[in-house]
Amino acid sequence: MITDPLDVLLVGLDEAAERDLAREGGFAVRRIGAIDELHGAVTSDAVVLDLDGAGPLDAIRALRDRAPGAAIVVVTSTEHEADGTVAMHAGAEDHLASGPLLAGLLPRAVRYAVAMRRLRRELATTDETTALPNLRGFVPVTEHHLRMADRGERPVVLLFVRLDDHAEVTRSLGSTAAEQLASDAAAVILQAVRDADVPARISADTFCVLLTGEADGAETLVLSRLVEAIAVHDARRDRPRAMAVSVGTARYEPGSGTPLSHILEAAERRLIADDAAER
Repeated sequence: MITDPLDVLLVGLDEAAERDLAREGGFAVRRIGAIDELHGAVTSDAVVLDLDGAGPLDAIRALRDRAPGAAIVVVTSTEHEADGTVAMHAGAEDHLASGPLLAGLLPRAVRYAVAMRRLRRELATTDETTALPNLRGFVPVTEHHLRMADRGERPVVLLFVRLDDHAEVTRSLGSTAAEQLASDAAAVILQAVRDADVPARISADTFCVLLTGEADGAETLVLSRLVEAIAVHDARRDRPRAMAVSVGTARYEPGSGTPLSHILEAAERRLIADDAAER
C-alpha cells in the first residue's frame, strides 16, 4: 500500500469531497470543475473524475492527454455505474459510486489506484506513447544477442538517437507536446531501420536500435535512412518544429563480457556530452 504523500486532483467533485480527502492526511488536494479547466500538463499522482453522465471514453481520453502519468479514479452515480466499467476498460484504475460511502472509500481507492499505476509501469515492457519496447522489454532481447555474438564471434552494433529538445519542449509546451515529439521520432526511426532490427525507447528522450545480422555496413545504411526520414519529417508543413537529434553508436565485441548496462550508460553520457559541446 502507498504510504508516501500524494498529490490529488479532483475534477467535478464538490467541496465536501475535497474536505473529506484532505482531512485524511497524506494528501495534497486541489479541485476544479471540469477537465476543460486544465491548462498544460498535470503532474498529480492521481485524478479523481466525476463522470456525471459524460461519455467515459472521451473523458478518459481527454484526461490522459493532460495527465499521462496520473492514476485515474472515476466516480459515477448509481444509475450510471456502467460508465465506470467502460472507463476502467479505457484505462482508469478504479471506479467508485457516489453516495454516503464515498468519503470513506476514496482515500483507500486513491492509494490503490496509484499503486496499480506504478506497478503497471514497472512491469510494462512496451512504451505507451510509441508502442516500441521500453528498456525493460529491450534488455532481455539485446542480452540474448550479446550471448549469440559471443558464440558466433560476431560484433553487435547499437545505434542511439537522443532528442535534443525533449527537455525544452517539456518545460515550454508540456508533457503532451514532448510525447508527441517522441511519437514523431519513433515514426522516423521505424522508417530508417531494417525489418530485422530492434528499435526501443529506453528513456524519455533516447531511443536505441539493435542492429541485427552483419554489423559491417548496417550502421551506415541505417544512419543514411535516418537522415532521409528526418528530412522528410522536417519538410512537412504541419510539423513547424525541426527534429533535433544527437546520434551515436556503440559496439559490443564478442568475448569482451562488457555488461549491457555499461554500454547503455556510456552511450548516454557521450550523447549528453556531445549535445552540450554543440550548444
